[in-house]
Amino acid sequence: MCIILFVCNVCYSQTNCNVSLTSNCNPTGAGSQCVITGEPTINFTFESFGDFLTGGNVFGASILKMIVGENVAPLADCRWRLNVHMDNNGGLPTEWEQVYAYGTNTAPFPNVNILEMRLRNQCNTSLTGSNYATLATTANNIDVVESPGVSNNSGTCSATNVNRPGSYLNNFGEYSFAIDYRLQPTLNIQPGIYRLNVKFCITEGN
Repeated sequence: MCIILFVCNVCYSQTNCNVSLTSNCNPTGAGSQCVITGEPTINFTFESFGDFLTGGNVFGASILKMIVGENVAPLADCRWRLNVHMDNNGGLPTEWEQVYAYGTNTAPFPNVNILEMRLRNQCNTSLTGSNYATLATTANNIDVVESPGVSNNSGTCSATNVNRPGSYLNNFGEYSFAIDYRLQPTLNIQPGIYRLNVKFCITEGN
């Protein structure tokens, strides 16, 4: 039995994330940036019982880097938020997208929740900390940085949820995240090739 799982990384910001916006932060292309470097596609292949028992781990294959700028006007805090959601190209919200099936096996598709991820940086600003997080459905998000009406300034490298303007160019420890993936499928999966898009959304908060 062979199962190949592709995880595709992509970073969106502002209007592509379907979040209501204000205008205190610069939009991308006008002072703000969202960049993913490293491997855009992570490939997990399971061909033996040993593969299924040990699962797959990929550490720091991709780096998410951000620049968030603040508008001169209006005179209000620019607070940003970062969350992660998954897209399976219109499939059932709990399943991976099947790209190719091996044979006519009627076993179920893999569940979205077999993929776990961790976003970490030197200053430990992620709300998930050093823990892995997962989603039960593509309708949910993983919150990495939030903006609950409170400004958390950068520069101290000692606080979580830093959500004020800054740049990875001069503050790499607070404005970049290494992305780790952990995946362990069950044996009861239809053999084939599957894909799941992981989308990182940076938007202006409240």
